Amino acid sequence: MTVLGIETSTAVCAVGLVREGKDAIERSLIESHIHSEKLLTLVQEVVAEASIGLSEIDCIAISIGPGSFTGLRIGLSTAKGLCYALGKQLVAVSTFEALAKAAFDLYPEISKVVVMIDAKKSEYYVGRFEKTNEAIKPLSEIQVLSCADAVSSVVPDTRTLILTDSASEVVTAGGTSEFVKDVHQFCRASVVAQLGFQKARANAVADIASLEPMYLKDFVVHSSVA
Repeated sequence: MTVLGIETSTAVCAVGLVREGKDAIERSLIESHIHSEKLLTLVQEVVAEASIGLSEIDCIAISIGPGSFTGLRIGLSTAKGLCYALGKQLVAVSTFEALAKAAFDLYPEISKVVVMIDAKKSEYYVGRFEKTNEAIKPLSEIQVLSCADAVSSVVPDTRTLILTDSASEVVTAGGTSEFVKDVHQFCRASVVAQLGFQKARANAVADIASLEPMYLKDFVVHSSVA
């Protein structure tokens, strides 16, 4: 099975490819507002490096959120377009689960990961995960909390990492700087593809027409009045 993974929930625009018996392939860029311009280019680069055609992909895995409203919309619309054009299945992967897995892979000594992503208006999307016997499980539903409430809920110890796109604010609120990491290095489309591979194997595929990003908050459009 060959699974293409797409990650656009933050400033990172990333595409990964996972195949049985092969090393994962990944391409990524870290820059705001480039997803619509660069995403398909990264798809083409990953497929070219694998020396396969787009038609040889079995499934597309999309990082479904929470995260950037615009990034999530671009990623999902691109994934849907590819699925419709190629006649492939679509799998939705929790963005926060993928981030936690990437952290556990990079830091095998840790046992817990807390993900805090800026949700604007002084609020954060917060998810907590634990690794036991190599399995990753959520410790709670993903919540929308203030920075102070999110940090106060973390028991400080050397086996817990906080992943965030607002490190200075989290440290100011009480997070231990040594264990607060920039989330962008963990935005791995290859990990999204790996989790998508597992879900596709279990036939946990999404309905392409009805699938929507996991926003958690309403998207508000601000207009100016002359």
